[in-house]
Amino acid sequence: MIERAKENWRRFRESEQGHRFQDRYRRHQENRRGRFDARTFLSIGGGTLVVVGGLIAVPGSGPSWVITFLGLGLIAGEFRPVARFMDRAEVKLRALTRWFVGLWTSSSTAVKVLTCLAILLCLAALGYAAYYLCFVSSNG
Repeated sequence: MIERAKENWRRFRESEQGHRFQDRYRRHQENRRGRFDARTFLSIGGGTLVVVGGLIAVPGSGPSWVITFLGLGLIAGEFRPVARFMDRAEVKLRALTRWFVGLWTSSSTAVKVLTCLAILLCLAALGYAAYYLCFVSSNG
């Protein structure tokens, strides 16, 4: 089972960007040969639960969007429209990441320090708001 997972990951990684999820969908459908089995149910059901859990966690801190996209990745093996969406999202997220990394590397040290301080200030404000909502306002 672990060897099969490694092989699936290798194939996924070697697929061309923008076609990975559709290739995975195609391979999954060929292996399934039209029958509905427990793996199909687990992919759809488990993927849906992971997506819902990720979306519920969005307001909190942590990698909720990553969790949501992992759940969509599970579902993409069963539904071509989801696979197409994931391929488009991958291409756009990679472009956005390249742009952001380029912007960050070309920025001066002062801009980087100010950016980090602004992020820390926002996190502190969120932490204080959570503390206030959970502990202070409930006592009043």
